[in-house]
This record gives sequence, structure tokens and C-alpha cells, in this order.
Amino acid sequence: MLTPAIPWHQMTEREQLVWASSYASLASDPANAIRLADQAIRQLRELDIDNERYSGPEYEAARHGPGLTLEEFRAWYPVALKIAKKGIVKPNEITEASCQTAFQIYQRCASDFY
Repeated sequence: MLTPAIPWHQMTEREQLVWASSYASLASDPANAIRLADQAIRQLRELDIDNERYSGPEYEAARHGPGLTLEEFRAWYPVALKIAKKGIVKPNEITEASCQTAFQIYQRCASDFY
């Protein structure tokens, strides 16, 4: 069975759309279609137009839930990050320092959406 080089669940919605569109354009040749669709995703990631590598749940929290205390944020953030970056962020990568940094980002961004 032929599968994408990048697991579907590790693609953003935009990447899934681009992959599916690229694949569909050559669906009569599945092996070549997969290769070209994977290549399109690699090129899309190089563009980083959504800045996906640097976004995280702290930005969404700032947009939708300003006013969290550090304690509330510290309890929520590791779970939200594991869900948002499933397969990309491992639980042992979420340190107290990274949580503090994310909280500072959250506080700065919250004022943008106030």
C-alpha cells in the first residue's frame, strides 16, 4: 500500500489540502502522485507561510481566553501543546522553562486581542 512520507495527522489543514490536490491531479499514477504530493508539502513547509513551526496554543489562548493566571496556564499548557503538536512535541520536551516562555508570549499576545 502506498502512503505519504509525512503522516496525515502531522500535516496542517493547509498541507492536507495541498497534498490531496496534488495527489488528485495525478491519481491515475499513484506512486508518482504520492511522490509529487510529498514534494509539494516539503516545498510548502519551506515557505512556512503559516509560521506553523513557531505557533502554539498560547496564541489561541491569548485570542480566546485572556486573563489566565500562571497557575492556570501551567496546568493547561502542556496538555494543549501535546494536542496541538501531536507527534511533533514529546511530553519530555515541555519543561518549566518552556512553559514560562509560553506564558510570557501569552501575556504579550493577549494585549493584542483585548
